[in-house]
Amino acid sequence: MFTEYLRELQKVALLDQGEEARLWRTYKGRGDGRSRARLIEAYQPLVFKVAMHLRLRDAVVMDMIQEGTVGLIEAVERFDPGRGVRFSTFATYRIRGRILNALRRERPALLMETAVGGALDDSPLERLADPAAAETLAAVEDGVLLEQIVAAIDRLPQRERRILRGFFLRQEEPRRIAGELRISLSHFYRLQKHALRRIRDLVTPVGLRARGAEE
Repeated sequence: MFTEYLRELQKVALLDQGEEARLWRTYKGRGDGRSRARLIEAYQPLVFKVAMHLRLRDAVVMDMIQEGTVGLIEAVERFDPGRGVRFSTFATYRIRGRILNALRRERPALLMETAVGGALDDSPLERLADPAAAETLAAVEDGVLLEQIVAAIDRLPQRERRILRGFFLRQEEPRRIAGELRISLSHFYRLQKHALRRIRDLVTPVGLRARGAEE
């Protein structure tokens, strides 16, 4: 089944910027079902990418890809192109959140083993709030909070702003950004960590910060 899925994935035609913009206009403006279906199809490789980063066992990969696809569909339906956030960024959190919630709900032991093995990759943006809390994960994947994160990035000093925009919003390689800023890679990560701490303080809900302090 997985091999067949990969064959179908290879047939997916990616979108250029103009075509994608047109599809969003026809779907969001006129409710065109064919545009919606084409957007979901074109971003199916993103579901595969997110699932593979979690390094799941073979026995559950297809189930989790199906969960991720549901997350993708939800992202397409909830996305607002006018917010200025890349759809791939918005969709990644919904896809990942859907998969992790399914693992928590159905296979907590597997999720624990995955986490211990480092497969959750401890992405700094995921640590903006407590990643152990399901309700926090739901908040992180929400488009409103993501919009707040983007706005908070704009308030950072120039170098920190460049680092977070490049790394999270445009998915550039850290070494490339460090070279542009003429800093070492270690300095890049120090600035990134400092910037993320600022962002976390700006956007993490007060109640979650208080709970984290109590723990």
